[in-house]
Amino acid sequence: MTANLNHHLLEIRRPSGVLVTALCVLSAILYGVWILPNTIFIRNFSLIVGAFLSLFIIFPNWRILIQRRAAPIALMVLLLIWVSIHLFFIGVDYEGQYAEYTKIWKKIALSIPFALGLGLGLLSYANDPVKTRRYWNIVFIGLLLPAVTYFVKWGTTLMGQKYGFAVPIYLILDPDHMGSQMGISRAWYVFFCLPAVAVSIGLVVMRLKNKTFSFFNSFLYLACIPFTLLIFYIENDRLGTFFSLALLLTAFILIGLAVVRNFSWLTLAIFLLAICSSAWILWGSFKQNSQWLSLIADTKVAVQQVDRLDNWRYNRIQAKGYPLNDLGQPVSASNYERISWAIVGTRFVVERPLGYGLLSLSFGRLCKEKWPDSEMSWSHSAWLDFTLGYGLPGLFLLGAAILLTWSNSKASPAPWLLIGRWALPILSAVFLVKEISSEVFVNAFIFLIVFTSTLSLKVKISSASRVDDSGGIGKPIPPTNH
Repeated sequence: MTANLNHHLLEIRRPSGVLVTALCVLSAILYGVWILPNTIFIRNFSLIVGAFLSLFIIFPNWRILIQRRAAPIALMVLLLIWVSIHLFFIGVDYEGQYAEYTKIWKKIALSIPFALGLGLGLLSYANDPVKTRRYWNIVFIGLLLPAVTYFVKWGTTLMGQKYGFAVPIYLILDPDHMGSQMGISRAWYVFFCLPAVAVSIGLVVMRLKNKTFSFFNSFLYLACIPFTLLIFYIENDRLGTFFSLALLLTAFILIGLAVVRNFSWLTLAIFLLAICSSAWILWGSFKQNSQWLSLIADTKVAVQQVDRLDNWRYNRIQAKGYPLNDLGQPVSASNYERISWAIVGTRFVVERPLGYGLLSLSFGRLCKEKWPDSEMSWSHSAWLDFTLGYGLPGLFLLGAAILLTWSNSKASPAPWLLIGRWALPILSAVFLVKEISSEVFVNAFIFLIVFTSTLSLKVKISSASRVDDSGGIGKPIPPTNH
């Protein structure tokens, strides 16, 4: 039976290791600078060169893409087609849409072959532990670069303030976030820093379950978790803290199950560490953010009085004040506005199911149509903003691709499966509550979807061994699992 299945699988043609290494380096550079303002030349260079080099991997292996597991990739191509149809036949702001189409969607289109070529190249070396470890290290360093950049800017800014020397503008950590041309929003750090945390937690859990864990081979991943969480603590970002807590609680459950099945003192120690870390993060978040304490009361005001009160329409620009909640206190602006915007935005989706046509600013334009004096821009939910832009068809294409990719990624070779199983879901959650429906985030998101989906393709690899994590070889398996 297995032999027959193997016979029908196409064998992946392995490119040169130099080519795959080059793609890994380019992807790491791209991920490292995506978050940084004024790096458009580096981003475009990485995308163009990465897409061009990927053609030398895609063309010899194009038949591999004709299979069910390539459905998410096809859905992303259909999304590009849908955006094109929307531009010419559905949208109401042709000039604005055309500007986004030629600037944003052109880069997204370039990222698809880049992600395809990178995924196919890594998949072809899935049975080579030495090269897989090398490629994994490069890609993981890329995931770490946003956090490293933050601490470089943070440390340089503090040193400059303490010793009185001038700090170059590109090394200043602006406390106002967007107050300078090099400022970076807190939401950007949450999106780009969480994947490294998710992958690190996933790798530790996997090694504990496989009994390959040691503090020596996992030190980098264990260190990545608290250092990235420190960013969210410094920035006082409660949602970044919340998502980190969700990841730790997931690890807590999985490690707890491992303790029950195969008891060991090491696993128990990690299990207790996860509990203590989760409790510490939760307590620190509650102490820093009073919004958690009034969340339910603020939600009641937003839900029950969204039509009677119009405070939410002005995005804190006009000093209209805020209503009182059941606790007798003014509602938290963050809680009240986010929930009100979500309610109003959902109504707009019902009214305009095919979307307005702009990736970022559809919510503001629709509010302006209905309330000319409103001062709105984004709805503070990337999923909602994206749906308002490209309608329910756009939401279906992107959402279905994510769900299929997450499901298929369990068949990806380790350690690459960690990106699909851990990083992709947490980024989907970040899209739910952060104002990141814009170029770099959607581009990075789609790149990740295509890349992860490619790694789950069924292919025939010459050897029957697979790397089970970045540190060793797993049990021999039939190549049909790929």
